[in-house]
Amino acid sequence: MTPDALQAGREALQQGRFQEAIQLLEAYLAQSRQRGEAGASDSQALEAQMNLVRAYHQLGETEKARALCLELLQHPDPQARGWAQKILPRLPQTVEKPAASPPSPEPAPEAQPLSSRQRAGQLGLKIPLPERAGPLRWAKWGSLGVGILFLWWLSFVLVGAHLDFGRLSFPRQLWFLQGLLPWLRNGLRWLVAGSLAVNFGVGLLFFAPWLMDHLHRRLHKLRWATLGEIERHSPETARLLQRLCAQKQLKLPRLGVIPEGGPLAFVYGTLPDGGRIVVTQALLQQLAPDEIAAVYAQALGRILNGDILILTLLGSPVQLVYLALEQVSQLANKRRDLIGHVAPLLYLIYTVLSYPLFFLCRLGTYHADHFAVEATGNPNGLMAALLKAAAGLQEAHKNDRRPSSLLHCTRLFSFLDFKTTAAASAASRLRDPAQAGQVFLWDQLNPWARWMQVNSSHPLLGHRFQVLAGYAQRLRLLPELSLGSGPKLDGARLQSRFWLDLAIYAAEVSGMVIGWLLGLILYLALPDRLDPKVIAATAVVGYGLGLGSKAVLMYRGSLSPQPTDVLHLLADPEADPCRSQPVELEGELVGLGQAGYQLGAELKLQDATGLMPLRFTSPLGPVGNVFSGLKRLRALMGQRVKVVGWFRRGNTAWVDLAYVQAGSQQLHSRPRLWLALFGLGVVLFGVWGAFSFPNLRFYLRR
Repeated sequence: MTPDALQAGREALQQGRFQEAIQLLEAYLAQSRQRGEAGASDSQALEAQMNLVRAYHQLGETEKARALCLELLQHPDPQARGWAQKILPRLPQTVEKPAASPPSPEPAPEAQPLSSRQRAGQLGLKIPLPERAGPLRWAKWGSLGVGILFLWWLSFVLVGAHLDFGRLSFPRQLWFLQGLLPWLRNGLRWLVAGSLAVNFGVGLLFFAPWLMDHLHRRLHKLRWATLGEIERHSPETARLLQRLCAQKQLKLPRLGVIPEGGPLAFVYGTLPDGGRIVVTQALLQQLAPDEIAAVYAQALGRILNGDILILTLLGSPVQLVYLALEQVSQLANKRRDLIGHVAPLLYLIYTVLSYPLFFLCRLGTYHADHFAVEATGNPNGLMAALLKAAAGLQEAHKNDRRPSSLLHCTRLFSFLDFKTTAAASAASRLRDPAQAGQVFLWDQLNPWARWMQVNSSHPLLGHRFQVLAGYAQRLRLLPELSLGSGPKLDGARLQSRFWLDLAIYAAEVSGMVIGWLLGLILYLALPDRLDPKVIAATAVVGYGLGLGSKAVLMYRGSLSPQPTDVLHLLADPEADPCRSQPVELEGELVGLGQAGYQLGAELKLQDATGLMPLRFTSPLGPVGNVFSGLKRLRALMGQRVKVVGWFRRGNTAWVDLAYVQAGSQQLHSRPRLWLALFGLGVVLFGVWGAFSFPNLRFYLRR
């Protein structure tokens, strides 16, 4: 029996073919024992035994699973003994044997996977950073430099450019310097703007933490806690903070607690001795003590590494935009008039201003995770904390009627991105770590993951779990999740398909570039017959044709949906945002915002395996989405419905709805129609503009 049998058994286990997995693994172990390879040094035989326990458990053969666990209790490897001690209490002696079936989800998001929780015997062990982390110093100084230049330019536009230095002149004796006067006047304007920028930046250095404190006290009822209060939930956390702060000669960060919301932790501050670490009460209640310690270590790592200091300095002015957004939202709920339609504009401004900080936040997260693992020796604790927190956030906010201000205004400062937690919600419901790890294969293997991560403030959870599992292996620990051992994928086929799909996904941009080039060629070939405006007109027409082609290619063929569930969709490593998969799901409709509030919370469907975001396009188009208030759809909230649409996967997964059905009532969505109509409108606008705009030849040749 070759090692290929072990790989085949592992794949059969991950795909739910438990009887086949048992046969392959038993045969492999029998051959190993005959050759005398099942000793303490044979890691492959040990892996086969552990997978065999999982297969027995999933198939209901609990007595066999217990017997094999008892054998592992006598194994020379201490990690194997620890794993068996952890699993054995969860295998009752008498269990009714069910039929073979795929891994069934557990209803509670706090369900623990079948895995060990071990940690390094010695703290402070040095572990090399992964290549994807990159140098943090250049990212910090680069972000700070870009922020300073932007502030300098903004000060010049708002103030410096309007200063009048017309009276400034040289004495007659210096007549030869008169030509330098325009340069000198502009230099003084930029100097004044720079002075204003420096003063504003110094003010932010001291004002930003106070602003953040005020924001969270007003919106989220932030209160300050003592170290003793945190110690009651996790004694290890108190010891950890005291030890690390003493080693780094750092003042103990200010500790805060927010009573509401799901399990979340975030950190901010502009000086190392003035950092704040804030957690929700749910995090202290739902996480184990060692997991809480890992979260605090990760937050302290962001303070010591310095990235959170830059993010607070640059991100605190953006919080003023979010504060205005909250005020407008509250007015919209009371007045029910057009004031509610200002909220999407403010949210767009807030998102655009936050986007440039995403790169530093992602890079800082890798370094903070690395610091937490070295400080605690417990990568599995941080992995479990991320999984529980992500699932808990999904569960806590699934019925929100408006976006959670806590999640949005702490996105840059939190220890995870709430927009990428759908997969974790499904994975946390699985009993076995092998199946749970398979949910994150898309993050690790799909070529789209690297591109779509640009839209995320933090690394994708699959990437973080993969890095943490690598740390665990370097510390000779069994990872909390079984990652990187999923089904074999054709990487070359995925990569070649990716470039074609990317061209379709960005068809409007490609069409605009091709149209611009075509217009330029026509104008250069026929300069006496064509006006220069043909260049702009063909670019607009190309943009519209690109949108129309997306409507055809992204919703290709007839809609023939296949019944499925959220878990199987999220576990598909080949899904992408371009090639749609017609699906049919059944579950409860949750999460749509209130009437009159036009930035409502995301519409979702919940079934027994997880939550799936839904995107609805009214038959009346964007006007119907905004002004009708989606009243018919809101009437279905909390009801069990069937949804049919096109499944897509980016940094988060979603379904473009075709229709929602509740009983005999059917509510249609028209994403393909309105994408095509919008493209046609842009084409007609470009054609009209080519004949109606003023002649641009004079302006282009001035």
